[in-house]
Amino acid sequence: MTNPIYIALTTAFLSALFVTKSHAETASVIVFDASGSMWAQLEDGKSRIEIAREVMGDFAAERDSSTPIGVVTYGHSRRGDCGDIETVLPVGPHSAGDLAQTIRTLNPRGKTPLTDAMAQARDQLPRTAESADIILITDGLENCGGDPCALAAEFAAEGIDLRAHVVGFAMEAEAVETLSCVPDQTGGQLFTTQSGAELADALTEVAEVEPVARDVTLRAVDARNGETLSGAVWEVSADNGEEVFSGRERGRIALDLMPGDYVAEVSAPGFAGEAGFTVPEGDAPPVEIAMEKTEATLYLRAEDATTGETLKGVEWLALNVESEGAVETVNEDGGYIRLLLPPGEYRIEGSLGAVTGATSVDATLEEDPRIDVALAAPAVEVDLTAPFEVTAGATYEVTVEGADSDTDYLLIARDGSTEETSRYQRMDNRVGGDGTQDYTAPSDPGEYELRYYLVRDDTIAARHPLTVRSADIRMEAPTEVIAETEFEVSIGGGISGYVVIVEEGRAPDDIVSRYDRIRNSVDGDEGTLTRTAPETPGSYLLRYHAGDDQRLLAEQPLVVGE
Repeated sequence: MTNPIYIALTTAFLSALFVTKSHAETASVIVFDASGSMWAQLEDGKSRIEIAREVMGDFAAERDSSTPIGVVTYGHSRRGDCGDIETVLPVGPHSAGDLAQTIRTLNPRGKTPLTDAMAQARDQLPRTAESADIILITDGLENCGGDPCALAAEFAAEGIDLRAHVVGFAMEAEAVETLSCVPDQTGGQLFTTQSGAELADALTEVAEVEPVARDVTLRAVDARNGETLSGAVWEVSADNGEEVFSGRERGRIALDLMPGDYVAEVSAPGFAGEAGFTVPEGDAPPVEIAMEKTEATLYLRAEDATTGETLKGVEWLALNVESEGAVETVNEDGGYIRLLLPPGEYRIEGSLGAVTGATSVDATLEEDPRIDVALAAPAVEVDLTAPFEVTAGATYEVTVEGADSDTDYLLIARDGSTEETSRYQRMDNRVGGDGTQDYTAPSDPGEYELRYYLVRDDTIAARHPLTVRSADIRMEAPTEVIAETEFEVSIGGGISGYVVIVEEGRAPDDIVSRYDRIRNSVDGDEGTLTRTAPETPGSYLLRYHAGDDQRLLAEQPLVVGE
């Protein structure tokens, strides 16, 4: 019949040693009491050392031999020698045979230098260990002058998470309590056991030390190209349904998770994904959640059709051609705006006041196109009603219908000319909306056209041909006058301009000052006007110039006498 004490102790050892076997950064060292008192009998007639050997033998056969473990023992070689401490199994992976054989060779006979033995166990820990467990199994107190409490304080001050557990068996409770400083300072546990069953229970409880949480990186990636999404809503739950994280974060998050199985449910604009994953005892590899497209994505940008400049405040309408469902949005900031739509064929319309534009696109789950839509003002239809022939300098009427703005302007230009308009011309020739206005024909005969300009972009919206015929220009005046006397000048031809007296030989295009032009202006109507002869006698010229282009219309000599 199987010994129940043996079974309990075996279970305890197995559980305790499995606590730390799975972490590559965690080490476990058993400090094993092989002092002479281990020959003491338990209630079933077997010695403590015999039961321990059997337990370790079964443990060696069942454990994962790739998991590092170490054993330090004391009192196994020499009687009365406090230096009888040996690392019988260095920390590392060991075969079942090596581990079992090592324990079987232990022969209790010496003292109990448990403090120095625990110190030696500490020295066996790899420098790379992030956490460690030292499990002291003893049936007696320190009897070599060591201070286990001081050693525990050293453990607590070191940079790794080192837990020291004390399991005393076949000891008085008061005696075991003197070792409570060890687990109290290191976060370990203290047990007093008086039988094999209690010892097994204690070791089982030591095995219940919680495993270390692992750093786990989760990435929500576009299943089409593997790129990490910019943002997502995360729901991460353990396999028992308990929520461990929930919230809106970036497409990459880092969580501290205990080893186990989990499920991540993730959503992002136009995407959804779900994946189960396992957090191992050791290093946790990154977890990628493949996000499948659930909606088509379009990126829309509006630009001025004339300048190419990006427009702000554009109102967008996406109309599904088949279902006639529509999505509307406004892009206040300019640049590209994201639009999420059910897959299908769409007509995309953008508008900014009177400026509009449209295009058609097939929205799919495979691609996220960037679409530039050019916006332009609708064509303006303006009608001009005016004569086709006028006399130079004559006044004629022009009627405007369909004006786009009161500040649009109407100019007369040579047929085929491309001269740019000046700010003065635009302001001085505003149409003021629909209606009829008087205009004056140029003084120079030829072929012209009336041009209606839109003030919003200085483009020509309407044209009307205009032929300017020569006028019958007439100027009559005396050829001789007395200095500083008034004389009469008679003009005809209907062209407004100015009549001036200049010195003989002055070139026709050598125009007098603006002041003289204004002071000597004529309105073009036939009639008689008065001029005053110069104060200095001599030969002069009397000239009649057009007011619009300063062209010389008529001249005659004028002699000024005393």
